[in-house]
Amino acid sequence: MFKNESGKVIYVGKAIRLYDRVKSYFVIAIDTSSKTAALVRQIVDLDTIEVETELEALILEASLIKKHNPKYNVALKDDKSSLHIVIRNEEVKINGKPVKLPVVITARATELKPNDKIYGPYAHGTVAKYLLRTLRRMFPFRDCSTSKFQRYQGLGSPCFYGHVGLCPAPCTNAVSVDEYKAQIKQLQRLLEGESPRLLGSLEKEMRKLSKEMKYEEAAQKRDLLSKINYITRNFRDPEEYMDNPYLIEDLVSQALDELVANIPELKRLPSRIECYDISNLFGKDATGSMVVATDGRIDKSEYRKFRIKFKETPDDFEMIREVLRRRFAREKLESKNMKKWGTPDLIVIDGGKGQVSAAVEVLQKLGLSIPIIGLAKRLETIVLSGLSEVSLSKDNAGLKLLQRLRDEAHRFAKKYHMQLRLRKIGSGL
Repeated sequence: MFKNESGKVIYVGKAIRLYDRVKSYFVIAIDTSSKTAALVRQIVDLDTIEVETELEALILEASLIKKHNPKYNVALKDDKSSLHIVIRNEEVKINGKPVKLPVVITARATELKPNDKIYGPYAHGTVAKYLLRTLRRMFPFRDCSTSKFQRYQGLGSPCFYGHVGLCPAPCTNAVSVDEYKAQIKQLQRLLEGESPRLLGSLEKEMRKLSKEMKYEEAAQKRDLLSKINYITRNFRDPEEYMDNPYLIEDLVSQALDELVANIPELKRLPSRIECYDISNLFGKDATGSMVVATDGRIDKSEYRKFRIKFKETPDDFEMIREVLRRRFAREKLESKNMKKWGTPDLIVIDGGKGQVSAAVEVLQKLGLSIPIIGLAKRLETIVLSGLSEVSLSKDNAGLKLLQRLRDEAHRFAKKYHMQLRLRKIGSGL
């Protein structure tokens, strides 16, 4: 929030990398006759508020603009900002026959039609659009006009969204009408608040695919589950951030306090937490990841990745042992040429009792005494090094920190695993 000499907020903005965003106003040459230059000439102070997610940033930005009415923001007027998400059955021709085919769009109150399935209104149009963009990556849909649909059908090739996987391209018969409608039905269930039932059915599909050894398809279902969990979570009200601009710092402190309170081996606030995960397909191109939280905050500069060297068959326990042996062996080396990474105050393993036992075994052999816990996916229980379990409320700040670390470790390991597989495909092996 940029302020002028009298302390009035004259501009509100958001950014993932706030340092770069703010710097751009003062370092990059700006046309002196522009609106941005006029803004910069009046800035004498700024305030910042850190939030947890991009969606919360969108909501808070809109709320602050409405509260302060900054001179250099485009005003968000109520009649322009309220949007609905609409699923509309439109008649198109496929193979010469008229078919009712759903289209998913955003619309204002004056644009709604009698048979539309309507969700909202969303107080800020940016929120509706962001939600729909996120949903489209999970459940691709068409948002085109009937004339555009018929044009691409005549061409026999999908539009840009069809090429990048954001539309299943029913115009080219890439999917059947029934398959497309089934996908829209899943999207509809999510918008209607049936996420628990949808999550349950997706989890059953994931387990079935895993039993059938269709691991890549099972992984896709797992990732879809993770995305749905994200968008259906309870986001913070912008008033919470406006009332307490230091809310995130308070939450970080609370998370560390909760970990100390619930992990008996942890005697002080953990400054460095390391979390490990393994990614592989039938043991091939297996990778390990180490992600780090420093003082309760994700610290990507400290991430490390491992290519599994000594195991080519599925064995998560041995792969965890290998990653930890290699990681902590370097801390014991006296070589001046090898930079040490520092000893963590807490080790988190993505897994249950078997993975924790494997990790404890490695540290015992290396003569290291570091608290180790596992985070078991199924019930999100914490497994202690003695193999007893701790169950925390899903709203517990400490558990949420562990979950973020676990999810990051999974993402980072999977990314490296996919890089190795693509490299092998590219080399023709």
